[in-house]
Amino acid sequence: MKSEHISFTKALFFGDVLEDMVYPYPEINPQEKESLQLLFESIHKFAEEHVDSHKIDKEAKIPQTTIDKMKELGLFGLIIPEKYGGFGFSQTAYEQTLEKVAAYDASIALTAGAHSSIGIKGLLFFGTEEQKKKYLPKLATGEMIGAFALTEPTAGSDAASIKTRAELTPDGKHYILNGTKIWITNANHASFFTVFAQTKCEDGKDRISTFIVTRDMEGFSTGREEEKLGIKGTSTASVNFNNCKVPRENLLMEEGKGFKIAMSVLNSGRGGLAAGILGAQKKLIKLCTQYALERKQFGKSISEYGLIQKKIAQMMREAYATESLTYLTSGLIDQGVTDYSLESAISKVFASEALWRTVNEALQICAGNGYMKEYPYEQILRDSRINMIFEGTNEILRIFIALSGMKDPADRLKEVSQAMKEPIKSIGLISEFAVRKVKKSLSIDRFSKIHPIFKNMTTHLEEYIHDLAQKAESVLARHGKNVVDKQFALERISEISIEIYMMIATLMRATSNIEKCGIEKAKPHILITKAICKRSLRRIKMNLKRADHNDDEEIKEIARYAYEKQGYDLDVLPA
Repeated sequence: MKSEHISFTKALFFGDVLEDMVYPYPEINPQEKESLQLLFESIHKFAEEHVDSHKIDKEAKIPQTTIDKMKELGLFGLIIPEKYGGFGFSQTAYEQTLEKVAAYDASIALTAGAHSSIGIKGLLFFGTEEQKKKYLPKLATGEMIGAFALTEPTAGSDAASIKTRAELTPDGKHYILNGTKIWITNANHASFFTVFAQTKCEDGKDRISTFIVTRDMEGFSTGREEEKLGIKGTSTASVNFNNCKVPRENLLMEEGKGFKIAMSVLNSGRGGLAAGILGAQKKLIKLCTQYALERKQFGKSISEYGLIQKKIAQMMREAYATESLTYLTSGLIDQGVTDYSLESAISKVFASEALWRTVNEALQICAGNGYMKEYPYEQILRDSRINMIFEGTNEILRIFIALSGMKDPADRLKEVSQAMKEPIKSIGLISEFAVRKVKKSLSIDRFSKIHPIFKNMTTHLEEYIHDLAQKAESVLARHGKNVVDKQFALERISEISIEIYMMIATLMRATSNIEKCGIEKAKPHILITKAICKRSLRRIKMNLKRADHNDDEEIKEIARYAYEKQGYDLDVLPA
């Protein structure tokens, strides 16, 4: 792996496919798989006896007895190493567990997921051994539950603009923390908080730092529970710091490193979110197929009608693609890949929107029943909507995917531009760039591992990877440093990269199934993968075309008019 290609997806922006990173499609090791099966059986029994999702939604609370059972099951110790009392699961095993839990109730999955995916990750990734010994054993048993405190009234996706401050006391023993965090998941369950605040660093500049804050600290309080559209069983409240005294030894890493910690935690946490989403997708498919087979209209089962079959097929495609993306990305993490930021962002964006489309179709299949509280569909719809908002809104993540993917090509263009001023001294760099350009322009096989049955798909995919690299380069050349403001162009580049990574994930997974089972037994995988790829190729083609032929300016003008009038204010034609 070349040093410039620090992630699989970032390499695609150069037109390169690091195929060995994603082949063979990752699998969980047999020993961990066996442990998971035992845990899944326990989760099923727990859900049957202690989880009433409808009641949790109606009462807007998970019963304490249910939370106690979650602790007994070890659901708060999934990713904590065994030496601190946890299961020490791989990323894949952890995500598969969240998937199973989410199929029973979204609020329970989110309570466990917010603890592990983001609440304690800062400590796991960046804590000292002393900090880990002090807190991880209690976090593993659920004696302490974790929460992640970043969002503020004036700082959502713009995390760098937080106002909460931490000032070091004159004796250097404590930080005095002041500020408010809002919409904090697990706020009233948690006693361990990963908190981000501005600090004055040695160079005199304000930078974000990260602190371990516990509920028992002087000056700490939480607000009332928020009334929410969905995931009502979760605890969501403000967290307040009024001259809160935090021991200096509770600083994570060093002053000024908080933004790096926050981004690392969120990049890692999005995988758990995608896995939970997958659990909901599978639940909906099970419910809808059973309903379609049982429901009769006009003398036959509605499962026989083409438009119902179309919806079921769409749900199947969406779930297979989500599953392929989610566990390819977790597999990369388990392999030790250090930069999976784009892969996790893509998984979250795709999964959350796929679930929204799936639950919409599920409601439609079940018609009037779907709209009634007596049935689970409307609750799943309400529980699902938040996924496109938290851990980075999908709009922000699309911009992040495009800009992060284009960063290394942008740096290369700057280097080459500078080198052209002194071509003799920089002949090596210019030659390397020229060779790369020639390679991009040639029709070369970038895939050698994918099964030949998908040859037609990979041929088009190779062309579109080439087009992605060219389009990224042309957008950078056209807009330069102003590219950050070209959100329509960035969105199109992001959409192309999402489709490409998703196609590769499904193709690799189907290939692995063919190699294990043979073509005949792998037919469902082949069929669904071809269906996914055909649709993806069409979407990529459309986004490439819209790069030059679009209605961007018209959209801006319409929005400007709405802002000017502060609403819809158009003349109505006479009848």
